Order: sequence, then C-alpha cells, then structure tokens
Amino acid sequence: MSNQHFYMDMSKRSEEKVYRLKKALYGLKQAPRAWYSRIEACFMRMGFEKCDYEHTLFIKTDQGGKILIVSMYVDDLIYIGNDPVMFTSFVSSMKQEFDMTDIGKM
Repeated sequence: MSNQHFYMDMSKRSEEKVYRLKKALYGLKQAPRAWYSRIEACFMRMGFEKCDYEHTLFIKTDQGGKILIVSMYVDDLIYIGNDPVMFTSFVSSMKQEFDMTDIGKM
C-alpha cells in the first residue's frame, strides 16, 4: 500500500454529490481491516495456516519437520522457524508482494 493523501477542494463541493474512494487509505477505520485481509490472503497463497486461537499468527510446515511461524503486529512481521531456506523464500516472496524492508534479527 502506498502512503498517499487525497483531499477535496471544499470550496467547490456540491451538497448533491457523493464521492467514493476506490482504495483503502491509512487513517481510515477500514484501513487496518483492508491491510489484514490483503496480507492474510497472501499468506494463504504461500501455504500458511492461520492459528485458530491467535488470528495474527500463521504457520507453515514442510516435509521433514520444517516449520515457519509468522506473527503480525500492525504492519510488522516477526518470523521464526527451523529452516534457513524457508526464511529466505519467505522474505523474497514478501518483498515481491509488498514494499518492505527486512531489518534483520531481533
């Protein structure tokens, strides 16, 4: 999502018109829900399962006991697992889908 600002020139407004924005914007009540829906769909496409008890926790398992766990807090992601190849693949996929930066280990 880009951080764009939209405004109307209120001096030219007409009481009979309704304006509709076609995308979610930061600062609106619906923006967090739109962000969550978008990233949740991305995780599902990548083969993650959503935790039944914590809706911001996603788990991906592979053959041989490999696991990747991603926790989301607002617009930050923390991931942990036992396979560096899964880490690299995850970060690469996320960078292709979203404008993001990997700041490294905690």
